[in-house]
Amino acid sequence: MRSSPSHLLMIVLLLGVVFFAACSPQSQEPKPPEIQYGLDICDACGMMLSEPRFVSATLLNNGEYRKFDDIGDMIVYHMDHPDQQVQAWFVHDNDSEGWLRAEAAFYVVSADITAPMGHGILAFETKEAAQAYASSLQAAQVMSFDQVRADVHLKVHG
Repeated sequence: MRSSPSHLLMIVLLLGVVFFAACSPQSQEPKPPEIQYGLDICDACGMMLSEPRFVSATLLNNGEYRKFDDIGDMIVYHMDHPDQQVQAWFVHDNDSEGWLRAEAAFYVVSADITAPMGHGILAFETKEAAQAYASSLQAAQVMSFDQVRADVHLKVHG
């Protein structure tokens, strides 16, 4: 049985649609910035980024990154710069030092944590890891990202 020209045309068109669908850009998950420790500086205070477990970053809607030496500095910076619309917030896991989306992380907040700018905040990938770390400190709280933002806002702006 021979294929008619219309069947052949349909097959070619279908293959073309599949090809272009496969090649079209997919909506990608925002990626954290590359950090050059010892070279990059904090966008809030100008200090060099040196301790991965404290380093945080934001990806702005315009595609630019802001990098910070302390999670608290990141929060304060964006409180003071509301015009810079954040697309994604990033923090480092205290244990692995790998990047995490800030909204998904769990935080330990304590005056016993010596952070670069004194905010006393560390991020963890799991609530269990945060609770275990918090239990090793005198006075510590485990918080969500929204709770940490509210806590920093209260401490800075009363």
